[in-house]
Amino acid sequence: MLTIALESMRFFAYHGFYHEERILGNHFMLDVLVQLPEPEHPSQLAESVNYEGLYDISKQVMAVPQVLLEQVVHDISASIKEVFPVISYSKVTLRKQAPPFGGDLAWSCVALEKQY
Repeated sequence: MLTIALESMRFFAYHGFYHEERILGNHFMLDVLVQLPEPEHPSQLAESVNYEGLYDISKQVMAVPQVLLEQVVHDISASIKEVFPVISYSKVTLRKQAPPFGGDLAWSCVALEKQY
């Protein structure tokens, strides 16, 4: 099994349950990990997953404000599988910096793992 991952992608985006979050925005950290069968010819990108493509999908989805982070990770996961049908597993983890609910914490986190 071949694993390809992008770790700690940084985005400023407008996701959040509270109206103010969708106006003011926040800092987010995103990890995307996919697995696929080992390519027969590992020197050919056509048999693998282009991590630039993973980044582009992530950037596009992060640009669309959502009320729930659960929807964001779902959309990233679904888009990745659509563009790269060869993947057999994905894990998308999204962290929001200092969510505004009064608790003293650095990040909240939502992760979605899928086995195909």
